[in-house]
Amino acid sequence: MTQAEFARHRGVSKAIVTKWKGQGLLAVTADGRVEVEATEWNLDQRPATNRGGTTHRPIRTIPRAEPDPRERPAPRPSKASQGAPPRQAPPPDPDDDAEAPPEFDPENPNLSLAAAAQRKENHLGLLRRQEYLTKQGKLVDRAEAEAAFFDEARAMRDAWLAWPARVGIEMADALKVDARTLTQVLATYVQQHLAELGEPSDPDLGSPEAG
Repeated sequence: MTQAEFARHRGVSKAIVTKWKGQGLLAVTADGRVEVEATEWNLDQRPATNRGGTTHRPIRTIPRAEPDPRERPAPRPSKASQGAPPRQAPPPDPDDDAEAPPEFDPENPNLSLAAAAQRKENHLGLLRRQEYLTKQGKLVDRAEAEAAFFDEARAMRDAWLAWPARVGIEMADALKVDARTLTQVLATYVQQHLAELGEPSDPDLGSPEAG
C-alpha cells in the first residue's frame, strides 16, 4: 500500500504514519510502498497504549529466551523476508493479448454492414471536401486543365515556328549575311529544339489517384 492507503487501513492520519516511518516502524519497499504484514508486525509489538489506530491482531508474544528485538543493534528482519505471502503480480492487460483488428480495406467487396457504412461516410466526406476545395479555387477540373495546357503549348509551338521568318531579315541585316540562308538555319534549329521537347498532345499531369 501507499502511506495514505495504509493510514486509512489503520484508521489513523497520514501524519501518524509519517511519525511511524520516522521511528523506523514502517517496512518500506524500494519503491516507497508500505509492506503491510511486516509493518503491522512491528506496530503490534508496542505496548497497547502506544499502538495507535485499529488493532488487527493481538500482540505477538516473544519467547523469553530471545532478547527484546528493540534492544538488538541490528533491526529485526521483516516478516516479509521470513515467509510472508508473495505479492501477486497484477493481472495481464487484456489489451496485450487481444488480437489486433484487421486493417480496414475500403475496396473489399465483402465488407460488413458497419464497415460498408463507414466507407460510405468516408467517401461522402471526401466528396464534400473536393467540392469545397473546388469552390475555393484550389482544385480544377482535370479535363479543362489538360485542354488549357494543350492549347497553351500549341500556341507557344506555333509562335516558335513563326519566329525565324519574323526575325530572320532583321538579324541578317545586323550580321550582314544572306537573309534567306539565316532564316533557314534558324528554322532548322528551332524545329530541332521543338522536336527534343516533344509533342504537347499528352501532358503528364499525374494520375487522378496520385493527387
